[in-house]
Amino acid sequence: MSFFARLLITSLGLTVLLSFGAERASHNLYAQKKSTPTDSAQKSESKFDRETDLKKSANLGKNSSKSVSSSKETNIEKPQEKTNPKQEVFFKGDDDQYFPVPNLSLDQVLDYLKQKQAVQPEHSPKYAVSSVSLSGKVEDDRAILDVQIVVLINEANSWVRIPLKLNESIFLKTSYSGDGESSPGGFNRNDGYLWWFRGKGTHKINLTLSISLKQQLPSRRLQLLLPQTAVSNLQLTIPLPQISLEVPTGVAVSKKAISANQSLIEMFGLGDQLDLSWQPIPDEKKVETVLQAETLLTTDFTSDSVLLNASQSIKALTGSFQSVKVKLPEAFRLLDVKCESYKSHKVTKGNLVEVSLTEPTVGPIELQWTLETDFPEVEGHFLIDGFEIDRAKRQTGIIDIQTLDGYRIFREEGQNRFVYQIKSNQKDLDSSYRFLKQPFRLPLKIERVKPYFSAKPFYLVQMFGNRAELEARVQINVFQGALDKVSINWPHRIEEGWELELMQEPSLTEAIEIDQGQAEKININLLKRSKGEFEVTFRARRPVIADEEPFSFTLPEITAPSLSATSLVIANDFNVVTDLTPSPKTQVLSSPLVQIEKFSLPAKVQALRKDEFQIQPGVNEFSAVVSIHSQEIIATSAAQLEMDDSKVRVEQEIKYLVEYEPLSEIRLLVPLSLKNHVDFYLDDEQNPLVPTWISDETDPIQKARLSLRSKKLGPVKITAIYLLPQKSETEVSVPLIRSDDVPYSESRFELSIQNQEGAQFIEVESTDTAWQQQLAMNKDAFWRAVDPEEDINLKLKKSDSRSLFSYAIRQAWIHCSFDLAGLYKAHAQYEFPANPQTLSFRMPENANVKIDEVWWNEEPVTFNQVPGNSTEYQLNLPQIQRNENSLNVLTIKYHSTKRMRESQFSLLSVSAAEFSNNLWVEKTMWKVSLPNSQHLFTIPRGYTPQFRWKNQGVFWSREFTGQDEIPVALKNVPLESNDSIGMNSYQFYRLGPATSLEFHALSRSMIVFIGAGTSLLLGFILMSISPLRSVLVLLIMMTAVSAVALWYTAPVEVLLQPAIFGLLLAVVAALINGTSRKRRESKLLAMSAHSDFIPPPSYSERIQPSEVDPEDITAVRPGSELIDKPVSSSEAGANR
Repeated sequence: MSFFARLLITSLGLTVLLSFGAERASHNLYAQKKSTPTDSAQKSESKFDRETDLKKSANLGKNSSKSVSSSKETNIEKPQEKTNPKQEVFFKGDDDQYFPVPNLSLDQVLDYLKQKQAVQPEHSPKYAVSSVSLSGKVEDDRAILDVQIVVLINEANSWVRIPLKLNESIFLKTSYSGDGESSPGGFNRNDGYLWWFRGKGTHKINLTLSISLKQQLPSRRLQLLLPQTAVSNLQLTIPLPQISLEVPTGVAVSKKAISANQSLIEMFGLGDQLDLSWQPIPDEKKVETVLQAETLLTTDFTSDSVLLNASQSIKALTGSFQSVKVKLPEAFRLLDVKCESYKSHKVTKGNLVEVSLTEPTVGPIELQWTLETDFPEVEGHFLIDGFEIDRAKRQTGIIDIQTLDGYRIFREEGQNRFVYQIKSNQKDLDSSYRFLKQPFRLPLKIERVKPYFSAKPFYLVQMFGNRAELEARVQINVFQGALDKVSINWPHRIEEGWELELMQEPSLTEAIEIDQGQAEKININLLKRSKGEFEVTFRARRPVIADEEPFSFTLPEITAPSLSATSLVIANDFNVVTDLTPSPKTQVLSSPLVQIEKFSLPAKVQALRKDEFQIQPGVNEFSAVVSIHSQEIIATSAAQLEMDDSKVRVEQEIKYLVEYEPLSEIRLLVPLSLKNHVDFYLDDEQNPLVPTWISDETDPIQKARLSLRSKKLGPVKITAIYLLPQKSETEVSVPLIRSDDVPYSESRFELSIQNQEGAQFIEVESTDTAWQQQLAMNKDAFWRAVDPEEDINLKLKKSDSRSLFSYAIRQAWIHCSFDLAGLYKAHAQYEFPANPQTLSFRMPENANVKIDEVWWNEEPVTFNQVPGNSTEYQLNLPQIQRNENSLNVLTIKYHSTKRMRESQFSLLSVSAAEFSNNLWVEKTMWKVSLPNSQHLFTIPRGYTPQFRWKNQGVFWSREFTGQDEIPVALKNVPLESNDSIGMNSYQFYRLGPATSLEFHALSRSMIVFIGAGTSLLLGFILMSISPLRSVLVLLIMMTAVSAVALWYTAPVEVLLQPAIFGLLLAVVAALINGTSRKRRESKLLAMSAHSDFIPPPSYSERIQPSEVDPEDITAVRPGSELIDKPVSSSEAGANR
């Protein structure tokens, strides 16, 4: 093919490629050019219409997102306008709207697309160092190397400078070969020697280098920086027969003796630096070998053994060695020995091990020993010694003792040798020791620390018809020592048929061990000694016979120093009921405090019926009865009727309570008139259920089955919605849907009337006695069925009083102010949600009150007594247009006409209005104000006080603590009287209406007299009667006061402070009385007379003689008489 043909084909290909790229770019980008009318006329009509649409889209997209995706850039031409020749480029955003991009032309976009579509070539580097080869020999303190560096140049006609590094060398000779030119480029500190090359191809440069060796006797070291290359090697001849080498990690090295005095070293993969160290290996036969060793011993403990790991670094101070003899501890067994140049080892007598190496060396070498001995559980001590190396002059080392949970390890003083303790640098070490010479000796004693831990058991028992499954979780918290097993005591386990098994927790528990001698003793062994907080779990199961006699049911007892109460959850299967009775020895809390949230229950258990217990530590014995029940359903119906001018909308909620067995379908009885005109909804779902009709089409009651999407247990709600035409304005008949599963236990409905003028004043009543109207706590009324199987039949009529169950008074607020004579003035306000035309109320019989004023909102109202009844009043209320949510307040002011205060202890009674037609009052607030000297003595029965006692320094008083819910004050309503200012006010609260309030009030002086006088009298009685002054009498009195306070709390609280005051008076009186009595009993001392010191006269009596010894000179002879006469005082004194 000729040159011009090739050029033509290439041009056509580029044109097609550019047009294809422009078409693809037209989807996301277009450019708007300002053209002349002539240019615009040349555009085709179809293209102009399409571009006009795009312009509209661009104008709508000016406020859209500013993000631009380069992958979606396109361009579409727009018609040029006459006035501005400037181009505008629009980009399509993520929301498919166009927005302009300033300072960008269409040509720039097209150039960018061309560059993007063009293939970008990958540029090769200017040069690359292919290989570096070094060879040479060592002469004295220098190395002479021949280096060949092969460089590949990729540029043809330019000079390329290449850093050769080789910083530590001196060039002795250079030569070059290759396709091009080369020239030295100088030297700098970072890149070393620089060399220039020119010409594309391979260039070789040969250098002869001289490198100084670094000397650190007895070793030599060769270092040289090299250029980056993939291939590098070294061959070096060293004038030594035996040498020891040291090279960087990752470098392949080999050595061999090539003569009696030379060795050849070969290295490969040098990287960016040559680093080689060597030293001569002396002949063992010619030079005496002296070794040095540094030993690191580490003890580690398992459940049944002691591991001793030793690392010995051995090197020769003089000479060399090819074998090492090490004396190991005699109490340990050798498991393994490792070394880099290991060949073999041999154990001889006395636990002496000889390790042979593959070749002589000067070291250092690392010997790794692993030894083992039995755990000294019984003896309690073990000895660490040995590791003595033959021919070693200096042997030192460190011994690290690992921490053993649950044990205390210490050195036995007086028996160690050459060992002293040092500070440990690691947290997991119990202690560290250092020895400075051999043979060392370190005897260690190991003592078990008695573990102290707490246990919190949680038992989940699932009861089925034929078995019981126990899942036990025990939370352990070890405070002292460590725990290797958890002990359990489970009496009667075998008799009851319990079978134990571990749960899948291989990281914690190992096995369950049962004592063969005592089957009730169970140990759960742990994989390792554990401390801190952890959980032990296990399972057990036993057979159960349902509907039989009670059977014994015991639970395991955890053996722990501190045992918390056991949490027990009995989860019964759907149709199972378990009656669990604790034995007399088992203490079960009446109010269980089971913290179930701390234990995650399985999902299948959460839906079951559960019984919770909390058992005090001790015996866990129960008597259980398991019974299987069939399905039970309780059904109720609640209908909501909404009436308007033409139809009645019925929304009937049928609620099932399903127990013991899940329910899959609901069967209903539907009147024929409602068939295919009612929608059924399950719970709160939006899609209705499709019923299956199973009755004949002519049956008046159709049976429908509603299949549930899943089986239900517990509450199930079916909502039936249907419309009925209202045929009469005075009567309404509503057929109800009933359950075919069980009869309704309760049926009720509520009625609301919509879109009728005065609907709230319509009186509704049942045409028969099947339904009874009742009033709820809110303003709505509801009807409850006497017979739940009856339909709804109502009669409607308008009510003139407009107050029959159509609304309820939201709240009543009554304020009564008393004077000293017992007369009171009352201000009552009632909040109405509606505005009736008429209203009647009556005051209680014998209330003796007179109505002063009546107001309805801001308007005064005339009140008229009903003929024949002096206590009933009729009101014609004004009809005022107000907002729907506005309050309507009825205000009644009245006062009493008869004084009620005959004496201090007279009963005070206040009255309030009672509205006719059973109008309900939701809540009543009643405030009573008494004169300043009067105080409330009793609380009205049926009311809740809204005050509490509060300390006011020395004394306590009652302060208001409730909510002052006074209705909204209106403009013209008469304000409440200010007579209560400076009075004692007490407020009470009650749900529902209140027509009277009765209480007692006493004056302050009377309260002080009763309280202080009673306590003072009791104090005087105690002081007067000494047998009553004892602690027992005081306790009896306090008990009596407490018993009285149970029934008469308010009077006791009021009299308590005066009683304390009376006791203080009694104490003061007792102190004064005691002081005066001591003064009266004081005595005067008189001088003694002389006669007081004269002793009384003595008398002698005649003594009848007896037979005496004649030789006894001391005997009294017969015939002698003792004269019975008194002895004078002088004689008595002389005889003394």
